[in-house]
Amino acid sequence: MRMIAKSMLLLALLVCGSAQAQGIYPGDAVSINGETISYQRFQGFYIEYRNSKGVAVGARGDQFELLTRLRNEAMNLLIEQVLVAQAAAAAGVMADPQMVDAAYDELRSVFDSEQAFQMKLEGDGFTPESLRIHLGRMMAAQQYLNAIREEAADISDADLEQYYDDNRDRLTLPEQVRVRHILITWKPLGKTDDRAYIRESMNPILERARAGEDFAALAREYSDDYATRQSGGDTGFFNRGQMAPEFEEAAFALQPGEISDVVETSFGVHIIRLEERQDEELLPLDDVREQLLDYVRNELAEQAVRAEIDGLAETADIRILIPLGPADEQAAR
Repeated sequence: MRMIAKSMLLLALLVCGSAQAQGIYPGDAVSINGETISYQRFQGFYIEYRNSKGVAVGARGDQFELLTRLRNEAMNLLIEQVLVAQAAAAAGVMADPQMVDAAYDELRSVFDSEQAFQMKLEGDGFTPESLRIHLGRMMAAQQYLNAIREEAADISDADLEQYYDDNRDRLTLPEQVRVRHILITWKPLGKTDDRAYIRESMNPILERARAGEDFAALAREYSDDYATRQSGGDTGFFNRGQMAPEFEEAAFALQPGEISDVVETSFGVHIIRLEERQDEELLPLDDVREQLLDYVRNELAEQAVRAEIDGLAETADIRILIPLGPADEQAAR
């Protein structure tokens, strides 16, 4: 669904950006169930797609792989767009002429003069009339897909409860801990063994912490972790997989109020005090019902749209008439 939505947007924007008027392959780029798309129109579509990805074309040879992938992606999006437009026409779906006129006028308003607008249309392979037809087809295609989405998103309470039961793992909050820590980083000190010296320097701090001194105050005084020092070494809650493995192993092994031994990581040496632990928890259905309903509806709608597009492609006669590799990209610049 995201891919086809992007293609609808890109085609609507097609006449608003720069595009090369002629490619190295004059004529047609692709045939879809007998409907041909000119190379000129494909090239304009591709350039808009490439620009939407923030890719600037240079002379570097290492861009060929990226640009070839983008050309293939643009071709696939263009094919999908045409397939959906054809399906909408076959189903008798038509756009409101007033909405088509409004969309046309909005595109026209971007340009300072009628001449500039006409030049842009010609460069992208459109006439005013063919652009109106194109916009109407895009709107009809969107209506066609929206109907599929709405039908797929109609789910009952029983369906939602079954989804909840089937996805308990995904709806379970992992175990989390919140700790304070003091870090002394590895750094050159000009000692015989800098690392040994740094390890030893943490021991008196550890003794003071275990003797009952305020851990947060010690962190503000001694910790080299500038991100947490001002908050007394407080990391906030985190779950497994977010911290250095050695740090994480020590933190999750502690009981609330307990202070670790000296822990070594790639950053330096730490001492850790466990502040809070939150056990693994399955989110209650009643607490997440509305959010889950929206998520499931969107997921089912995407699946239905993707299945529809894939089905259209499987039965379509699609013939790509141009190469899409690096040589074509290089010559087209």
